Amino acid sequence: MKELFAEVRQESTRAKVYAALRDAIVSGRLRTGQKLTEIELATAFNVSRAVIREALRELVRDGLVEQSAYKSTRVVRLTPAQVDEILGVRLLLEAEAVRLAHARLTPGERRELKGMVSKLTRASDDPQRQAALDLALHDRVWQLSGNVTLQNLLQQITAPLFAMGVIVRSSSAIRTLGRESLPPADHPVRAGRGPRAPWPG
Repeated sequence: MKELFAEVRQESTRAKVYAALRDAIVSGRLRTGQKLTEIELATAFNVSRAVIREALRELVRDGLVEQSAYKSTRVVRLTPAQVDEILGVRLLLEAEAVRLAHARLTPGERRELKGMVSKLTRASDDPQRQAALDLALHDRVWQLSGNVTLQNLLQQITAPLFAMGVIVRSSSAIRTLGRESLPPADHPVRAGRGPRAPWPG
């Protein structure tokens, strides 16, 4: 009987390791370009190298980790051109998420977003916390759009930007969701444009 559920337990462990590594990368605790070795990670998590290997493969699919031809694994490093491409696509998709969310928001959800924006503003002196709150705000707006495919796409393309420390701070279009109306159609975010954080030095 024990053997029957061994695979289930291993899958649960892999999911936990993956989630922990993803959080460490997105939050910046694991730095861009930092080398990740199976042996060190297996020791740190007290799991087998096979579990680490599977978790890293999933992070590669997420675009958070990259592997060289020599099997060296590092936290993703993007070129300025790659960042610009991702930002452009992300802004277009997010404009649609904002539009969909605005049409569905309940008064309670609007208050929730206002509270999240307030927390984000108060965290201006703590970059790491601000980044986490910013990602949470974006993710909640995407969720409120009601379009799961759109939400998944935005999560996938945005995670590497947070890993790089290149963040499009919560746009005024998102902040406006806590009020009564969307910004005009020619607003930068609704038009697919918007402010971009400077390339990290």
